[in-house]
Amino acid sequence: MSRYTIKPIVRESATLLALTDTRTGATAHLWTEVGFNLLALHLPVEVPGHGTRLVDTIMGPPTLDDLRVQPTWWGTPLLWPFPGRIPGARYTYEGTAYKFGPPDRPDDPDHGEGAGRVDMHGFVRHLPWRVTAQVADDTHASVTAVFTPEDHPGTLEGYPHPYHLTATYFLDSDGLRLDFTVRNPGDAGLPFGYGAHPYIRTPLGPDGAMGDCSAQVPATLAWSHRDGHPETTAPVSGVRDLVHGQPVVRGTYNGIYTGIDADADGWWSGHVIDKANGTRALIHATANQPYCVVFVAPWGDGICFEPWTCPGDVFNLAANHVDGHGLIVLPPGDTWTASMRITAEPHL
Repeated sequence: MSRYTIKPIVRESATLLALTDTRTGATAHLWTEVGFNLLALHLPVEVPGHGTRLVDTIMGPPTLDDLRVQPTWWGTPLLWPFPGRIPGARYTYEGTAYKFGPPDRPDDPDHGEGAGRVDMHGFVRHLPWRVTAQVADDTHASVTAVFTPEDHPGTLEGYPHPYHLTATYFLDSDGLRLDFTVRNPGDAGLPFGYGAHPYIRTPLGPDGAMGDCSAQVPATLAWSHRDGHPETTAPVSGVRDLVHGQPVVRGTYNGIYTGIDADADGWWSGHVIDKANGTRALIHATANQPYCVVFVAPWGDGICFEPWTCPGDVFNLAANHVDGHGLIVLPPGDTWTASMRITAEPHL
């Protein structure tokens, strides 16, 4: 029997995929029916004085129906072809005006971030993905799924660009890794933005509370907003200076951060430090995701460090030539990949 396994499990009449390290007990639960969401992740940490503890790192949904209604409120939603909000779902690209979703579908700005909205966080966050590969051996377990307009032709309404998306989750001795790949099968440029939206549970163990944890992000700039729309960047200061850490509290420093230097291997990291439980959880992202959205959830005890390629309203920022808009235009036949890792370790 291999060290790593992948098995289907049933939760609330739905089938999830459970990736397990039989040696350490590490597990990851994936749900492909709603956005290929990482709903749960337990990672082993050697906590001083307590031995090895499986740390529950992800703030998952109370029920799967909750996630169906609000697919970006729990777990690890994937955000494409844009993260954030596009006001009215209307945008301009190469001089042509478009609207995401069916043209006769009303906007619903009072619906939170629910599955019914077409102006928030793209269209792959709540629709099914199709599994194409599963691997489990002595080095890792991985699941690969794709999202295509052949499976979801309605996504081309308001976004008339051929695309092919592939996402792979890996569980190995280092933790959890997500690779997200975009391929352009068309004959014109493919415009997009991308983000991942992992919710890290706070606290990370049985002791203390959310406010006993601290958030640390090596960002030197933050986007300012006017009427809810990104406008420009300014140096961080006060409670928005997360370089040396701030307590995890709601509504204080939520925002889009940038000015992040990657390390020599081309990654940057955000940290949740939980002194009460002697643990820290880290979100690592490749340098081609130069924005980090920090968001403390008002509906649960969790914080997000979201690696994004761009600010919100990316298409209109690009159309208006705003510096740092971040819109990617992938040439025909090309592919683009971004990666994220989630790890946990002792905090001494």
